[in-house]
Amino acid sequence: MATRREKDEARKAQKKGSAPDSAPDSGADASLAVRKGIDLDVAPDADEVGEEHDEAAAEGPEGQAPGEEAGEDGEVAAARQLGTDRYVMAGFFGAAILGAYVLGKAIHGIWSNLSNRDWFSRAVPALAAVVDEDKATYATVIAGVVAVIVTLRTYRRPDVREWTDEVASELIKVKWPTKKDVTNSTVVVIAASAVATLYLALLDRLWSFVTGIVYGTGS
Repeated sequence: MATRREKDEARKAQKKGSAPDSAPDSGADASLAVRKGIDLDVAPDADEVGEEHDEAAAEGPEGQAPGEEAGEDGEVAAARQLGTDRYVMAGFFGAAILGAYVLGKAIHGIWSNLSNRDWFSRAVPALAAVVDEDKATYATVIAGVVAVIVTLRTYRRPDVREWTDEVASELIKVKWPTKKDVTNSTVVVIAASAVATLYLALLDRLWSFVTGIVYGTGS
């Protein structure tokens, strides 16, 4: 920035250049001095230019820093990966629950059937003497433990994980209907079913009447 002293010198030089008895060379020098003073007053400081350039380089498009942009990209990627894992986890969790339920019912049925056999009662009287309600509880616990172990071992297999990830990635591409679409579709189905039911009922009554006339029942 131009100092006050330089501005004062520039003004003095301008006044000297405007005097009638001044020499032509002094007027030219005064104009040059004024121009230099204006340039010094308008031109920004080099340090300020460097700082502004560094800030512009540090900020991304629309005033967003590159660190923030990278963080948002990472969050989006994590959300997508979490979405895929969500379907995979839900599938394995449902399979574990279904397997535990079916296996528990099977164990309970087999245990109850064996308890009615004489040879089983003589071989393992402790198991045969268990109450039926306790058999259901023990069978459910055993089936749950077995289902969890089998599900975890299956989940850790690379080929199974690859297949489930592909299925989940395809499910993410599915466009699920909105609440409004489901409501409209439900109304259309109900209305169409009602109209079809009424039409078939009237048609049945009509053909019953026609058949009665043809066969002579009179009704």
